Amino acid sequence: MTKLIVEDRIDRPPKDVFEAIVSPESLSAFFTAEASAAMVPGTTVTWRFGHVDAAFDVEIGDVEADRLITWRWPGSEVTVELADEGGATRITITEDTVGDGPDGAARAVGQTQGWVYFVCALRAWLLHGIRHFGLSGAIRVTLT
Repeated sequence: MTKLIVEDRIDRPPKDVFEAIVSPESLSAFFTAEASAAMVPGTTVTWRFGHVDAAFDVEIGDVEADRLITWRWPGSEVTVELADEGGATRITITEDTVGDGPDGAARAVGQTQGWVYFVCALRAWLLHGIRHFGLSGAIRVTLT
């Protein structure tokens, strides 16, 4: 099993970062085209991604205000950890069960691209109020 970990720092307090992720209005401003409901432990929400014309059911796991959010979606489990760094937030995103071998490597590359976009778009939203800034259905990653 391969784990993918993406880490970054956002110059906003954990409370702001947490709320931006769990709120369907905010999440759909920077990541999804639509989120059906807030991320509440034990619920299932639907996220729609317009750039790839897809929707996924997302099973919400643990949610600890300003600190932790977990969910399962097709093929993997995601953990988002938030840590206070003097008023800024260290965000660590871990995705499990990316897979092994060439298929796992290809998925890991694609998921890495997606999580980097997530963090950059989250930062643009929180710091500058910029909504989705250009994820395209034409982006492709290929391993040869």
